[in-house]
Amino acid sequence: MKKKLVWILILVMAIAGAGGYLYYRHEKIETQKRRDAYVRALNELTISFRDELKVNEELEGTSFTPDSKGGKFEYGTAAVDPMVFVDTHGGNLTIKGAETVDTTKLGEYDVFYVLNASDEYGTVVTREVPKVFTVVDTQSPVIEFKEEAVSFTEGESFDPKDNIASVKDPVDGDLEYEVTSDVKADKPGEYTVTVKAKDQNGNETSADYKVTVKEKPAAPVDGGGGSSGGGGSSGGDGGGSSGGDGSKDDGYTYALYVNCTANVVNVYTKDSEGNYTVPYKAMLCSTGTATPRGTYYTYDDPSNTRWMAGHKYWWPLYGGVYGYYAYGIVDDILFHSVPYYSPNPGDLEWEEYNKLGTAASMGCVRLCVRDVMWIFKNCPHGTKVVFYDDANPGPFGKPELQKIDPNSPNRGWDPTDPDPNNPWNH
Repeated sequence: MKKKLVWILILVMAIAGAGGYLYYRHEKIETQKRRDAYVRALNELTISFRDELKVNEELEGTSFTPDSKGGKFEYGTAAVDPMVFVDTHGGNLTIKGAETVDTTKLGEYDVFYVLNASDEYGTVVTREVPKVFTVVDTQSPVIEFKEEAVSFTEGESFDPKDNIASVKDPVDGDLEYEVTSDVKADKPGEYTVTVKAKDQNGNETSADYKVTVKEKPAAPVDGGGGSSGGGGSSGGDGGGSSGGDGSKDDGYTYALYVNCTANVVNVYTKDSEGNYTVPYKAMLCSTGTATPRGTYYTYDDPSNTRWMAGHKYWWPLYGGVYGYYAYGIVDDILFHSVPYYSPNPGDLEWEEYNKLGTAASMGCVRLCVRDVMWIFKNCPHGTKVVFYDDANPGPFGKPELQKIDPNSPNRGWDPTDPDPNNPWNH
C-alpha cells in the first residue's frame, strides 16, 4: 500500500513538473512574440525630412539651411511650423517642445517629433526624434549712396547726408545711422564721408564716399556780362560801385531791391519827389551764401556786344555752365538766368529753375529769362541795386512761377523765355 502511494506521488510530481515546464515554455514563447511585435511596430515608426530646396520653396520671410542637429533659419518675419520639414512618417505624429520657430527672435528652438502606434497586442509604441532649430542673423545693414563720389566748388553749401540714398536692414527696414565727415567746404582738397549703421541684432556696416572740394575759379576780368570793369566802392548806403553815378539816382526810372531772405527782387519807380518809393513789380529769384548786402550800381552796358564769340547775351559761369543775359552788379556778382549746360536756350538746368524762390546760387542773383531780360532792357548801366534781408517779401508778396515737370519733353527750356522756338509757347 505504501509503495503504491509513493508511485502515485511520483507520478503527480512528474505531471506537475511537465506542466510547469510546458507553461514556462509557452510564456517564454509568448513573451518573445510580444517583444517581436513591439520591435516590428517600433521599426515602423520612421520619419523622413524634406530637403533644403523643398523647404525653402514653402517659406516666406526667412530661409533655411539644414545641419546635423536640425538647421538654421535666417532672421526674418516668419513663424515656422515644424511640420513643414516632414516628408513621410509612420504612425501618428505630434510635436513636443517648441510648436513654432519664431524667426523674428534669435535663439535655439528645441523640437521633438513624437511618433506613436499600437502593436498587434495593443501595446502603445513611441519614438521621439529631437531637432534643434536656430535663428541667426547673418545679414548686415545695407548702405547705398546716390553717387560714389561728390564734388563741388569751395564756398558752396554741403550736407554729407544729401548723398545718402538709403540705410536699411533687409528685415527691419530703415535704420538710424552715424555720419563722420572731415569735409571743409571752404578749403579745396580730397575728403571722406563715412556712414555707419547697426541693426537691432548688433550687425554693423560701414561705408564711405569721396568728396572733392574744387578751387573756386578766378572771376572773369570783365566782371560778369560785358563791358567795362567792376568798379570800386563809393560810399552811399552800403558800398556801391563807381560804375554808376555814385549815390545819385537821377536819370534812372527804376531801382532794384533784392530781398535775400525771401529771394524776391522788388522793382520800385520814383514818386513825385524823385524817390524810389512806388512799387512797380516783383520777381522771384535765387540768391546764395556769397550774395553781398548793401547798395551798388550796375556796371554793364546792355548795348555792349562783347559776349561769348557767336553767342550774344551768354556768359560763362563757375562750374562750366552758362548764364543768359548776364548783367554785372558788383565784382563777380551778376544778374543772370538760371544756369544752362551750354550756351543754348534749350539746354536749361531745369532742376535749378525749380529752385527759384530759394537760396540756390553761389552769390549771383538768378531769375527766369523773362525777368532777367526785363532788367537787361529796362535798367541801364548805373541802376541802383540794394541787397537787404526781410521776412516780408515786399509789397507784392512772393511771386509764383510755373514749375517744370521732370518728365516734360520741354524741360530743357525756360517756360518764360519768349524765344519763338520755345516749345512752351506752342
